[in-house]
Amino acid sequence: MKNWVETTILQWKTENITLRPGASPAQINDTEKMLGYLFPDEFKTLYLQVNGFTDFDWRSNMISIWPLDRIISEYTDSQDKSFIGFADYLINSATYGFLKNETGVFKQVDQYGAQFLTSSFKKAIELINADNKLLY
Repeated sequence: MKNWVETTILQWKTENITLRPGASPAQINDTEKMLGYLFPDEFKTLYLQVNGFTDFDWRSNMISIWPLDRIISEYTDSQDKSFIGFADYLINSATYGFLKNETGVFKQVDQYGAQFLTSSFKKAIELINADNKLLY
């Protein structure tokens, strides 16, 4: 039986999404240091296998999973240093990510601030892959 990471990667490949090769533990560690945030283990498990989508590729629901370098650049460009995005819908119409002092995954829409989405990174990926209405 496949684990959730293998199932996720297979789904993305079946959807013809171009995936970046996995990040190294050192790359993840360096990103955590730059952001001042420790990613959940589920995030690290996935990113060791796939470092996001290549060149702003996205699923049919128009959600893109970011590579580490985009996570850093979006965070650097953002004025809200409490939120760390890892994915977006329709070119940043909504961003999905972590809050530094909260557990879980949040959806951020500029005029509404960060709203709780789900309790874990794995569940967030499952919502994204299922095109769940909670995302919008």
